[in-house]
Amino acid sequence: MNSEEYIVLKRLRDGDIEALDVLYLHYAPKVRDFVFRLLHDATEAEDLTHDIFLRVWEQRQTVGNVLSFKNYLFRMTRNAVFNVFKHRRIEQSYQQRTEVRDGGMVAPEKPDERVSTDDLMQLIDLAVSNMPEQRRKVFCMSRYDHMSYNDIARELNISPKTVQYHISGALAELRKLLSAIAVFI
Repeated sequence: MNSEEYIVLKRLRDGDIEALDVLYLHYAPKVRDFVFRLLHDATEAEDLTHDIFLRVWEQRQTVGNVLSFKNYLFRMTRNAVFNVFKHRRIEQSYQQRTEVRDGGMVAPEKPDERVSTDDLMQLIDLAVSNMPEQRRKVFCMSRYDHMSYNDIARELNISPKTVQYHISGALAELRKLLSAIAVFI
């Protein structure tokens, strides 16, 4: 952490609202971009960014003592995004159970899904799951099933050039995500 950031964090810890403004002006665009790349919703990204900086203010006593504000902000942002996805899963599960119950059947309860991989893999998996269906299929077949472009093309009844197009697009999305994550490192 540089000395300028240390001074701003000390001012924040002491309750200086202008210190929060300095941090917000510097980091909010980066946080918003990172969140948008995962949620694909500009309004939700904006709201979540505001919520994160509200939490920074609320936790200013703790934030003033961190060794790396970037790492702290990354963890806070990552957790906020995971909470959004967890909330979406809960809503979808509830909606599915409600639809099944209305049809006369009760859906079985599912155990909680826990995130068990490291931060980077979680974010990559999240990004892959948000890709368009065909791109996701092609990418998973290539990277996870270790299939060649020709094998994928035969399996999906598409041309090898189309496979290459989808892989290039998927890798471009992941590069953008990684560059957004790099802001926090």
